[in-house]
Amino acid sequence: MAYTEQNRRNQTNNGQIPGRVEDAARSMASHASSGPRRGYIPPDNSRIQTPQQGGWQQNRGQQAGPYGYYSAQRQPQQQPYYNGQSQTTGSQRGYIFSPVQNKQPQKPKKHHTVLIVFTVLLLLGALGTGGYFGITHYLHMKTINEKVEPYNSLFCPGVYVDGIHLGGMTPEQAMNSVQSQIQQRHDAWKVQLTYEGAQVIEINSDMLEFNVDPRQVLNLAWQQGHTGDEEQRYEEMLRLEQEPYVRYTAMPEGNTGVIDQKLAQIKEAIDTPAVDSTVTYDPTQLYPFVFTDEAYGRSLDTEPIKERLYQMVSTMESGTVEIVPERLEPAIRKADLMKHYMLRSDKYTPISKHSPENRNNNIRRAFELINGYVLEPGKTFSFNKVVGERTVERGFFEAEEYVNDEHVKGIGGGVCQASTTLYQAAVCAGLQIGNREPHSDSVSYTGYGEDATVFWFKGGKKIDFTFKNNTENDIYIIACVQPDPSNKKRLIARVLIYGEDMGDVRYELETTEVETIPCMLAPKYVSDKSETAKAKDGHVVDSYRVEYTNGVETDRKKLYRDTYEPKPEKIYDPAMAGS
Repeated sequence: MAYTEQNRRNQTNNGQIPGRVEDAARSMASHASSGPRRGYIPPDNSRIQTPQQGGWQQNRGQQAGPYGYYSAQRQPQQQPYYNGQSQTTGSQRGYIFSPVQNKQPQKPKKHHTVLIVFTVLLLLGALGTGGYFGITHYLHMKTINEKVEPYNSLFCPGVYVDGIHLGGMTPEQAMNSVQSQIQQRHDAWKVQLTYEGAQVIEINSDMLEFNVDPRQVLNLAWQQGHTGDEEQRYEEMLRLEQEPYVRYTAMPEGNTGVIDQKLAQIKEAIDTPAVDSTVTYDPTQLYPFVFTDEAYGRSLDTEPIKERLYQMVSTMESGTVEIVPERLEPAIRKADLMKHYMLRSDKYTPISKHSPENRNNNIRRAFELINGYVLEPGKTFSFNKVVGERTVERGFFEAEEYVNDEHVKGIGGGVCQASTTLYQAAVCAGLQIGNREPHSDSVSYTGYGEDATVFWFKGGKKIDFTFKNNTENDIYIIACVQPDPSNKKRLIARVLIYGEDMGDVRYELETTEVETIPCMLAPKYVSDKSETAKAKDGHVVDSYRVEYTNGVETDRKKLYRDTYEPKPEKIYDPAMAGS
């Protein structure tokens, strides 16, 4: 019987009666015999022969691959192998061939047709549900066989090695294709490593000395779609259509010392730690800070480069690999660091051009001891502790000072101008004022309510000026005597305070006169003409620390109320001078 006719008999026709059932019905109608010729004889599975396959599959019970390949054991297939040339007999197929008569076919009679249809209906009823599922199973297995069987000795579609699609190749063809590509690309392969556009090194295949053996990779590739029973293979082949299997042969198992050594040398040359910005404190300068710029560091991770080189070796892909190290961020940047060393206040008081040099030197000496002082957060600055006792041995000079409402000669005269200037700077820097006392009389270098007197009498009374660092960072004090920028013939006492940036906020020391006390005192006679003075009214003054934000007053805090008593007129008496 021809192959096409056999297929017709074994298949359904768009859901109609199977051909083989129809033939059986015809045979039963034509022969009134009994026994096996009238009924369906189930096939004897022991007689079904499974065709032997070529290639890497030697038998259906146990697969075998070419030399060097190892594939998983597969289960023997139980379903018949229908290929149009089956050696089974008719009785095994479910019907028995009738003898072929060499005569002209006769037109079937009408009653025969009715009998055939009736017989078919009886058979379908007899087969019932079991027959339906038998046919369904047969069609399912036929679909699996048609997809799987052609690749018993060939690589399955969707399998790639070194970019080569091995689907449809025999093992020998696959080995030749992969090895040929390796050899062709081997000699011409090279990779240039560049950094910032400049070539660092060139690596070629001879330097690497890789011995590429594709057998292991091909073994793994062969297992794709060749492992398990027919249904497992079928499912695996469907998966390969969606997710191809991709592998490369040149896995670096040989001498990688060259790459490791070269990359280590490059890493050593590139790696640079990040450098933080630093500050140097030099109190000899009005702006006493010198900053260094921060610098970004570099760190080269060689593993991704190594992996990329190995992949390029595997595919024999020549090209350029740009070295891109990771940028390391500095922990301290100059812009951030400078915020801790900003000018908080800059105040000065004028030194009279008539001020004696000894007095000026006492101001200088006090500032020498104060200049560069670093006041830590929460600590208190004491003028008397920092400046110390005013003695000749400690560098101070004799000069006029004001004691008990009298101008007298004393060691250290003039240091009150230093303490007054420091007081004004501390107020404007927003620092917390501790001890502060005004003079008993006005002073030439500042107004009422803006002064701070100090005094150190050995074994006696001491008047101190103190303030506290109420910020979260260090306070730096610069103090000096310098020429007045607006009048070169005059000196000024100047104090600058640095610390945490105050942003848009600034402070000012402002005073308000509350009351004037008229002088009702009788004149006082003196023996020295230089001591003569006119009578002075007294004054009551309130002082405030005023806060400004972006130039607008936002706060006003009262500091002190100072009372300056009236002073009598001082008249020269020659008689007292001669006595």
